[in-house]
Amino acid sequence: MRETRARIADLVIRSAVAADIDSVRDIYRHASLTNKADHDLIAAHPEWLVWDDSLLPFVHVAVSQGRVVGFATARPVDDFLELEDLFIDPECMRQGVASALIAVIASRGMRIEVSANHARAFYESAGFVVVGSVSSNGGSLLRMRLDAAGA
Repeated sequence: MRETRARIADLVIRSAVAADIDSVRDIYRHASLTNKADHDLIAAHPEWLVWDDSLLPFVHVAVSQGRVVGFATARPVDDFLELEDLFIDPECMRQGVASALIAVIASRGMRIEVSANHARAFYESAGFVVVGSVSSNGGSLLRMRLDAAGA
């Protein structure tokens, strides 16, 4: 049974700044390790736990009580946004942070695409639909899309 937590009431979503990089790196690493099924694959590829600082201009952070609790990276590609990252501090998961980040990105009114693994249920709950699959170094991933035009 899934644990249900209250939503974070004071959540603020804003563009990331250089001072957020350490928090983003920490969340990326800790959240990546929450899925025990990925541990062997991550152990074989420790470089996957290193967040790419060059993505900072495309990052939105979720802040609660002055602390970064999650982030999303949405990079423009052709006529859509590629959701590169969506990571939440494990202590703040299932409190509406990821949904708030998706809502802010969707408010740009562009289609959003993502290659998803175990997060399929979340993405579907946020309105994404499966449009295919892609191969990655970690195996097959679902290709999902959210038509945010007019959002």
